[in-house]
Amino acid sequence: MPLRFNTCPHCQQRIVFKIENEDIDPSQYPAPVYIIHKDNSCGKLSTFYVDSLLRVSYKELEKKPGGIKTLETTS
Repeated sequence: MPLRFNTCPHCQQRIVFKIENEDIDPSQYPAPVYIIHKDNSCGKLSTFYVDSLLRVSYKELEKKPGGIKTLETTS
């Protein structure tokens, strides 16, 4: 299960989440996935877009259509 490190677009804190190929729609790249920043001070949902190697290419503050899975951060 690959770990990905990035920053939350809402609070700019470092986040870590686990993602698998089954978590995205492989018919579109960059593929959207929803990430919930599981933190008492934030707790907001955003849309991250990943490429075929599950690397984040960009992110949006809002929930954009097209994602099939919502993931929680691990830290």
